[in-house]
Amino acid sequence: MWRFVHITDTHLSSTRNGVWNNRFLCSMMPEVMACLKRDLARLNPEFLLVTGDIVSNRSRDAVFKARDLLESLGFPYYPAGGNHDFYSMESRAWFLEAYAHRLPSLNTVYTFEHKGLRFCVLDPWWVWRDGALMPIAEQDIAEMQEEGLRDTRWALPPEQFVWLESILNAFPDQPTCIASHYPVVSPPEYFFQPEYNFAGALENGGLLADVLSKYPQVKAVFSGHIHTNAISRDNGILYVATSALPEYPVEFREVNVHADRIEIKTHGLGDPAFAERSRIRSREYTSGQESDRTSVIYFG
Repeated sequence: MWRFVHITDTHLSSTRNGVWNNRFLCSMMPEVMACLKRDLARLNPEFLLVTGDIVSNRSRDAVFKARDLLESLGFPYYPAGGNHDFYSMESRAWFLEAYAHRLPSLNTVYTFEHKGLRFCVLDPWWVWRDGALMPIAEQDIAEMQEEGLRDTRWALPPEQFVWLESILNAFPDQPTCIASHYPVVSPPEYFFQPEYNFAGALENGGLLADVLSKYPQVKAVFSGHIHTNAISRDNGILYVATSALPEYPVEFREVNVHADRIEIKTHGLGDPAFAERSRIRSREYTSGQESDRTSVIYFG
């Protein structure tokens, strides 16, 4: 058995605090990362899967400060970009510059294999108001992300469907996990309380789910973006969204890989004070039900 850890939506290099579903406390992230480092040392994962919104502030310096905080955890990691990472061509270039040493190839779309388990990392694009699919946001959308995500949409571009199927066809016998910042499917209906801020799933997520269902080696899809612990199962695939580290429940996923299965467990930080600072008692449901916190899927 070996393990990796899934973390997402770290929103590093920012002191901005506010409320999303719970209190969103970016200012506590240096201390959170120090606590996470101690927790990871006990788990000793082989790598971290980091699914986007790594940084919040819009500057090259912020990207590299965020990179340094990830490096401080002391484990290899594979990064994916999210809306806060990929709002401009400039920010995309900063991402590649900062994480070149962690990427299998100098690309935001890539695949790698670890001990017989294959991973495909995707890079969904922005859907503009006129329906155009673009790698960057419209200017006013990019500027207002700190305030909210109103009118923001994303979809997987056609060329990535082609690339993904080429990888899945080339490695039909390798169990495979997909990583995307944006969820492929929406979370279960019980999350949609009146005050729930849902940031959105892929607009063509249904099409992507249909494609993945044709490949029995695909076992799990890991995502972030919605700041919620949610797991659903469809056509033999686990769709795993993980909560954001600066916001209650301040958790991460442990993924244990066995010869015949993947087991997912959810962990809070060793110091529960961070989650308590963020928690709004009427909104604790973002931590998920038991079925959103532990799951198993078998190979074959």
